[in-house]
Amino acid sequence: MKVTIIIASLLFSLNIWAQSTVEVKSDSIYKGRGIKIKLETFDDEKNGYDGEKNSILVIEQNIKNIKSVLLKDSIFSTIKEIKFADFNNDKIKDVLVQNISDVRSNWTYYLYLYNPKMNSFKRVKDFEEIKNPKYNSKDKIVESYVVSGQNWVGFYKIKNNIAVDLKIQIDDGEYFDRDYKKAIKKIKSKK
Repeated sequence: MKVTIIIASLLFSLNIWAQSTVEVKSDSIYKGRGIKIKLETFDDEKNGYDGEKNSILVIEQNIKNIKSVLLKDSIFSTIKEIKFADFNNDKIKDVLVQNISDVRSNWTYYLYLYNPKMNSFKRVKDFEEIKNPKYNSKDKIVESYVVSGQNWVGFYKIKNNIAVDLKIQIDDGEYFDRDYKKAIKKIKSKK
């Protein structure tokens, strides 16, 4: 009986300290670059508030068995999702790593812009504050559709690798289409 309890305790403690790793080979996105993205979780118990970190993101390159680290960042991610989408209108997908999801399933992400000339990734500061981000390539802005008591849309711009809140918000109601057009017109007039 003692041996069973000891073995069970040992297995339980090993499971607590086990790391989970998500790996994505991105050959179909960054052709011929040998880029691999790893998200290694070291603490699933943290809840992601007050700047807590539970994962390490590593973007590395392996060409002809020569490995190099392009980016390493400590972040918080609840479900360890990695996505690709163009957020700087260069027609090359950038890397999004899921951060949190709030009570109403408003998801946030870290954004890493890819620079093909430098073969590098750079984190966009404060992007993880944008809920449900979508890039509007026509108007070169990031839109945030927030589900709450009153659903609303906010607008952001990426300037110098910082997500800048344009301080324009419209409610999703009866006049949404009209208000959306007014908001876009106002954003374009500020350029």
